[in-house]
Amino acid sequence: MRKLHCLLLVLLGVVAAGYAQKPSRIGYVDMDYILANLEDYKVASQQFALQVEQWQAEIEKRAEKIKTEKEKLEAEKPLLTPELIKDKEEEIALLEYNLNAYKEKKFNAENGEYITQKFMLAKPIQDQIFNIAQEIGKMRKYDFIFEKSQATMLFSAGQHNLSKVVLRALKKKDNAEDRNKNMADLLKESYDFEFVEERVKRRQEAEKARKERQAQYEQERVRRTEEMKAQREQLNKKREEQRLQRQKETAEKQQKLQQDREALQAQRQKEAQERMQKMQQDREALKAQREKENAERLQKAQEQREALKAQREKENAERIQKMQQEREALKAQREKEAAERAQKAQEQKAKTEAETKK
Repeated sequence: MRKLHCLLLVLLGVVAAGYAQKPSRIGYVDMDYILANLEDYKVASQQFALQVEQWQAEIEKRAEKIKTEKEKLEAEKPLLTPELIKDKEEEIALLEYNLNAYKEKKFNAENGEYITQKFMLAKPIQDQIFNIAQEIGKMRKYDFIFEKSQATMLFSAGQHNLSKVVLRALKKKDNAEDRNKNMADLLKESYDFEFVEERVKRRQEAEKARKERQAQYEQERVRRTEEMKAQREQLNKKREEQRLQRQKETAEKQQKLQQDREALQAQRQKEAQERMQKMQQDREALKAQREKENAERLQKAQEQREALKAQREKENAERIQKMQQEREALKAQREKEAAERAQKAQEQKAKTEAETKK
């Protein structure tokens, strides 16, 4: 705040020093006077004061509770164990921490709710005052309009105080006489702002300044045109270089791509030839393997047929030999039986003859 006051004093000094060269129009508004005469702000301030009183009552209530808890702990300490004493002390410490946090939340000097809400309470009105001051400054060609509380003023003529007209502008909707009046009418009724000669002089100075600005603008325009032309030429040159570079890079990429495609195609052809050669070798090896297997199968089948034939011939010879032996044995048996029958018949005949003789 002190730095701001010093800055405003320096600015006022500079303005005062410039009076010899050019008259300056300065005004100020008294924010405290305006707020004090606004009924809406009074009501809002009273409501805010009630809210602050509630916060302070809550703080006092919590502080009284902490005090009671401390006194109770001191009275009961002889009867409590160290663990219970520690628990009680931690509870009291938590209450104190919550109280301090509540104080910080409500009354912190930087971002407490008291500061924030007090600022928000006056901000809508301050915004309106700012807009009205802007309108007055533009309409009456003010060089500076200050806020009284932000500047240390040792003396100021009444004609520089714009507080009353700002207050009338703020209360227009509530005043039937001022409701349809514009800012010019309010200014004319409140102050004597009709400085014809000064306005003519200011108009002439403004026209001269306008022509000077026009000449400066034309010079600046020509300079900027030349600069832009040079920049465009440089940009075109740079773009042409970039285009040629891109073409070169594109040609190199295409050449490299063509080489890669040719190398890939040759690689694929080589791989295809190798696969065909390998397939041909595999087919020939498979054909030779099959021919070998077929020859082995044929030879084995021939050997099996010959072995089977020899086996069958052997078996036939054995069967024939066995049959021959069986026929011979049967023939010898039959001959033996026939001899025995003949001998028996002979004996029977001899016996019969002997019996006959008897």
